[in-house]
Amino acid sequence: MTAEGEATINAAIRRSLAAIGVLVFVAGISYWFLKSARHEGPPTPAGTGPLDAEPQRVRVASEQRAIPFKDVATESGLVAITINGASGEKLLPETLVGGVGVIDADSDGRPDLVLATGTAWTGAAFESAPTPGVSSVRLFLNRTEPGAASSMRFEEAPPCGLDTGIYAMGVAVGDIDGDARDDLFVSGVGANRLFQNATVAGGPVRFIDATQTAGVDPKGAHARWGTSCGFLDADRDGDLDLLVANYVRWSPEMDRQVDFKLAGVGRAYGPPNGFEGDDLLYFRNRGDGSFEDRTSEAGFRRVSSLGKPIGKALGLVFVDPDGDGDFDVVVANDTVANALFVNDGHGQFEERGAASGLAYDRNGAARGAMGIDAGYLRTASDARVDDLAIAIGNFANEPDALYVSRGKSFVFTDDAIVEGLAAPTRSVLTFGLVLEDFDSDGDLDLAQANGHIEDEIGRVHPSQTHAQRGQVFANTQGGPPCLIELTGDAIGDMAVPRIGRALASADFDLDGDIDLVMTQAGGPVALLRNGVRNGHWVGFLLRGRPPNTSAIGARIEVEAGGRIQRRLVSPTRSYLSQCERIARVGLGASTTVDQVTVVWPDGSRQSIAPPTVIDRVIDIVQSR
Repeated sequence: MTAEGEATINAAIRRSLAAIGVLVFVAGISYWFLKSARHEGPPTPAGTGPLDAEPQRVRVASEQRAIPFKDVATESGLVAITINGASGEKLLPETLVGGVGVIDADSDGRPDLVLATGTAWTGAAFESAPTPGVSSVRLFLNRTEPGAASSMRFEEAPPCGLDTGIYAMGVAVGDIDGDARDDLFVSGVGANRLFQNATVAGGPVRFIDATQTAGVDPKGAHARWGTSCGFLDADRDGDLDLLVANYVRWSPEMDRQVDFKLAGVGRAYGPPNGFEGDDLLYFRNRGDGSFEDRTSEAGFRRVSSLGKPIGKALGLVFVDPDGDGDFDVVVANDTVANALFVNDGHGQFEERGAASGLAYDRNGAARGAMGIDAGYLRTASDARVDDLAIAIGNFANEPDALYVSRGKSFVFTDDAIVEGLAAPTRSVLTFGLVLEDFDSDGDLDLAQANGHIEDEIGRVHPSQTHAQRGQVFANTQGGPPCLIELTGDAIGDMAVPRIGRALASADFDLDGDIDLVMTQAGGPVALLRNGVRNGHWVGFLLRGRPPNTSAIGARIEVEAGGRIQRRLVSPTRSYLSQCERIARVGLGASTTVDQVTVVWPDGSRQSIAPPTVIDRVIDIVQSR
């Protein structure tokens, strides 16, 4: 080849490479712009794209279903406002507060409520001195009388040892010392608290602050911002360990330096992009109610190539996709990849988020994940009965995720589009999210709390509001789609716009169906009484052998009416929340149960005689 010909070819190659470089640059800028639009750009117009496809059958079905809720907080005595301390400085924790937990504090069988109602800032980095008689953690005792379901009643407990001034965030409930009483852990910005239940039968409720003796509030090189948290027997040694999600490394000074702003608004609440991530914290129970930090040894520490923590965790759920009897952990991370920690059965975990398909959306991008829950959407006796669904609520303009396994495996695909969840959730910002059988027809429905983080978002995005309506999706067992959004009239006060945050479920009025409690950032708590009367039901309260008397980690399988329903006893769900431990299954029109099997946390199996009377809660004590 001549020198002239070679020069011509080289020039052509350089021109081609330059063109490719321009295309890559343009593509990168476009991708960056689209991602930035989540917080700063205009929202994608409604009705433009595959996510907005809404089959006619969905609209028709939604008009035929109703799961109405009524807010009875004021009339029931649950009068509480989440105090976020906001004074105009727009510090990030102020918009993420409001944990809630269902607890039986006095062991009377009725679901009580513990609320992380917050506190004002004092100017210190993390903690405020408690106001006399006022705590950032409040306990409301359930005084509803069985048989008087129409008059739900709560009363706030007198001072009982829960007084604290920490900037409280998340709540965890479980029996850590095997005495059959519900203990309480509260995460916070810069500090955690562990309260052991010391209530004597028949006496007033009393808790003891065991934080320092238990060793669950390590300061280390930096303070932590704890979010969702929960108890689990990670190493299967019989007692409950503790896992605490942490958001970002934060201080007021860092927040002021990041100085997030919105055009036309000025300083605003924004994404965590400007903050370094943080690790989960895993505390192994020594067997006496005290704990040791085993985060690194157990495999929960994740770092980038630069050695920096990469998690920005807001939601936790404990699952068992492969049915091997041990808890695996799914973490909902904000703006970074979600994580899946697979348990080897002995308390050693391997992170497989990307390999499982749970880490990203369909385009390989991380989303702003908050609340999370898991359950089996399909209950018919077919090949899909083992498909575990993991639902995750995401930021505005990022639809919910619905990761579904194929059988007992760690392989998931995001089925939110095909199952009807993506289009209706695209325009809202979702925090709390729970899967429950609200209409007792034998399958899991979905409810979620929505609300934007920025109070002036409407000035930048006219389609967005600070307060947003909640949503309820009914499970049709058909489809796809399997989930249909119910209209505002069909869900009652769930449709009232709120700055929704935590969302927890329980049968608060003791009438058999599942109610909800929702917190707001800087607003009153809503107690949403379920008014549906669609089907029969049966509930199971599992009582395990000490030390795990809470039976956290037990699995129950109920066969009735040609359906197989599975429940995993694990109250750690949603966002900053703990739900009721009772495993409830709807029976629809069926009045009989064919078979009940319990697999206890230690792996032992126990067949239970099918109940002869339904529409009640049945106590099941682990056999000796």
